[in-house]
Amino acid sequence: MTTDTEAAVREADAFMAGKRKSDDAAFMLRRVLAEMGIRVGDRDSWPQITGRASLSGEPYVHLGSIPLATARKLIDALIYAESARRRQRDGESGHGA
Repeated sequence: MTTDTEAAVREADAFMAGKRKSDDAAFMLRRVLAEMGIRVGDRDSWPQITGRASLSGEPYVHLGSIPLATARKLIDALIYAESARRRQRDGESGHGA
């Protein structure tokens, strides 16, 4: 293979690896949201989540636009989870009330 061809193959491999990682993350996010009663693919709940990758292979998840009610539900869940994590951490270290 020529140097240009080898570079193109490496770039394609990096892109596909990044795409697989982002698809896996999007899949897990869909499952978590389903557990919360948020339906991905429903325009009234959460219309779109897709795994993507840059040409360099950097994975990312595109979340699309979501209705405000869904955003608030997610915010509440994240605040509750962080609060529970802090309570557990403080309780384990003996610094809790």
